[in-house]
Amino acid sequence: MSKPASANVEAASKILAGEPIDNKNLLDLAIALQQERAFGLARRILERNQQRITASDTDKTLARKLTQLLSLSTYKDPDLNPLDKLDRALEILRSLDNLDLNAKSATKDQETLGQVGSIFKRKWELTNQSSYLETSLAYFAHGYKQGVANDFGYTGINAAFIEDILADLESNDSDRLAKIKHARKIREDIIAVVPTLTDPKQWWYPVTIAEAYFGLERYIEAGEWLKQAADLPNVAEWEWETTARQLARLLQLQNKHHTPAEARLVLEDFLGNRAAGLDALLKGKVGLALSGGGFRASLFHIGMLAKLAELDLLRNVEYLSCVSGGSIIGAHYYLEVRNLLQAKADADITREDYIAIVKRVEKDFLDGVQTNVRVQVLSEWLVNAKMIYSQDYSRTNRLGELYEEKIFSRVKPLTQSGESTAPAKLFINELKIQPQGEQEGFSPKEQNWRRAAKIPILVLNATPLNTGHNWQFTTTWMGEPPAGAGSQIDPNYRLRRLYYQDAPPAHQNVRLGDAVAASSCVPGLFEPLPLSELYPDKIVRLVDGGVHDNQGTAALLEQGCNVLLVSDASGQMDAQDDPSKGVLGVPLRANSILQARIRESQFRELDARKRSGLLQGLLFIHLRQGLESQPVDWLGCNDPSESTPDTPALPYGIQREVQKKLATVRTDLDSFSDAEAYALMTSAYRMTEYALNNPVNTLGFATKEASTQAWTFLEIEPELQKPGNDTPILRQLRVADRLFFRVWLLSKTLKTIGYGIAAAILWLLAYLSVQWWSVPLSTTWGHLLTGLFLIVLGTTLWKPVLQVFQYRKTIQEVLIGLGMVVVGSVLAKVHLKVFDKLFLSQGSLKAFGKK
Repeated sequence: MSKPASANVEAASKILAGEPIDNKNLLDLAIALQQERAFGLARRILERNQQRITASDTDKTLARKLTQLLSLSTYKDPDLNPLDKLDRALEILRSLDNLDLNAKSATKDQETLGQVGSIFKRKWELTNQSSYLETSLAYFAHGYKQGVANDFGYTGINAAFIEDILADLESNDSDRLAKIKHARKIREDIIAVVPTLTDPKQWWYPVTIAEAYFGLERYIEAGEWLKQAADLPNVAEWEWETTARQLARLLQLQNKHHTPAEARLVLEDFLGNRAAGLDALLKGKVGLALSGGGFRASLFHIGMLAKLAELDLLRNVEYLSCVSGGSIIGAHYYLEVRNLLQAKADADITREDYIAIVKRVEKDFLDGVQTNVRVQVLSEWLVNAKMIYSQDYSRTNRLGELYEEKIFSRVKPLTQSGESTAPAKLFINELKIQPQGEQEGFSPKEQNWRRAAKIPILVLNATPLNTGHNWQFTTTWMGEPPAGAGSQIDPNYRLRRLYYQDAPPAHQNVRLGDAVAASSCVPGLFEPLPLSELYPDKIVRLVDGGVHDNQGTAALLEQGCNVLLVSDASGQMDAQDDPSKGVLGVPLRANSILQARIRESQFRELDARKRSGLLQGLLFIHLRQGLESQPVDWLGCNDPSESTPDTPALPYGIQREVQKKLATVRTDLDSFSDAEAYALMTSAYRMTEYALNNPVNTLGFATKEASTQAWTFLEIEPELQKPGNDTPILRQLRVADRLFFRVWLLSKTLKTIGYGIAAAILWLLAYLSVQWWSVPLSTTWGHLLTGLFLIVLGTTLWKPVLQVFQYRKTIQEVLIGLGMVVVGSVLAKVHLKVFDKLFLSQGSLKAFGKK
């Protein structure tokens, strides 16, 4: 249930409906809305009254405060594009003051200077342009020069913090030390002046002084001021969080990967019952991205989850961003985590709980995959008929039902008595997590910071064909987030995200299976998932989220995650010695090049953010890890390149040829054998382990020692380590890229039968050809006139004839539909009963002598 609107929200709604308000009451209401984090409403009521505010001659001071509040509400409004709103806020402030610091008439208003400094700091966070950070410092420093007594040290304390960030990025030792020295001087000025001022009895006064002491590593004195802040009444949760995150970040900047014991004790004492989340604060906000790539990706991701569980890192994940195949496994994992977090209190949750979850996922998810979802889509003739003859039901809807029936149903929600019940349907809007021991209506975005075991926010990414933007399903809302290129580059409209309870009745309940199916709806193979009558005069058509962002990292950056764990099993383009020149081959190859270019750009951005300090940690594994390319010399080259000989085994222990084949495994939704599935899991597990050999360099913090487990998937590992080019696992993987006939290629008996059938068909075609050529061809005028008559008749009557057969479908679709209803169902059942079982048997652990 949504929380009832506060009195301030109701008052703002009346103003937006036309109720008048004077400037003084408008100021009070806007401040109250900002305290509730309702920045969008505050912005809208201020904008509605902006003309009267700027025209006011009676109280220039009040008009200035209202304009500054409008700027603040604009750049903090979560429903506006991140870059656009910053520029809008700057324009508002420019209408008020001269922001040119080189001009004699440059503003000395510390509120304006502080806001401009914050805006440019945010621009740096969004764009990774270091010049914005320098500009931010310039405005904060200019505010500091106006005197710390005039703004209680606000611009000064921010200037010192930016100096620390720049010092951390500085490679020149003397410049770095100069920045640290200047930051110390600012903090010393603050503690010399601000404590002597009249205490306004507001949160920011004691925490500013505390931060100054903290930055000077005088932790005991900092703790005394933090205690004063903690004793203040009616402090908003976001103020606690902002202060805790700022102090934690300051410790990271100044002490790198070591937290002084004294500082930790001070923070624990300050946070009190909120201290459970301190370790997570010191690590940073962790986001996990699971890429697209069909069931290949889903199974690969399980390997990473297993290693993260051993290291007790899964409890730290605050955002779980999933695409396509990542959405299938991500939703399944989320359901398991939901059960855990609703059954056990934060203090009682252990590493073993997460390990147990992944062990269940390892088994149950593969069991679901081995039901062959792709073929199951066509296995029921009544369902096939519904897909053909219903406008509101497609293969994509059927796919969503099968996700719930064959995979998600294996995670049974717990009742109050502890017993499990299997739900008939799963609705994503009913899957919010209400943690054990927390008050009703727990908000992960606002309250997660103080928990040790985070409540992961599930984000299922899709792509609307309407706009090409990112569409997200969460348990709270759906729609396009405001993040993006901005209106200067992207002029397309944005389909505003909306809470489910605010949606038209038909869209207030969204099937989890439909959301996952939309995220994994490969264009051309499955129909787009339509959402009609949701926006005026528009039908939203959703396809695979990988069309927009196949790694799922954009959602994590949008939410401010600064430690990213990325598992990428998406398709990666291979080099081709003789690329196609055909009508279809060229555009398909061009699309692969485009997708590879996008993927490369995304990784470069993440890597640049890591090097610039915007990301504290980055773990990025992918299927071609360690498969370095070698340069190719031209014919007759007299200056051959120096190439490093390839080692048979990769650094994480898997044979090079095996990993090459794993990188080409099909990105499909059919059955995967034990050998295929466990090889993918093992690959990701060992990659993650290798990448985290030095977790401080990778993540920015030390991890616990791994609680190594005997995972079932590791039983295949000896096969992955066997040298040679014709090992049993390689024979399996050489056909793993095929969408069809894998079992025929693996079985000598079926292969012989297949060759016999092919030979018989060729013989029959040859025989019929000979017989046809032996028949004399005779044509008369009667034949020609009859043909001409039929052509004229056809061109005259084709429209009414088609209307008879095309009430809803074209003739082609009807014929295809009839084939799907009858033949498709029979073939699907035969495949599931015979060939699929044979394929799974050939790739089972038993076939490799493991069981």
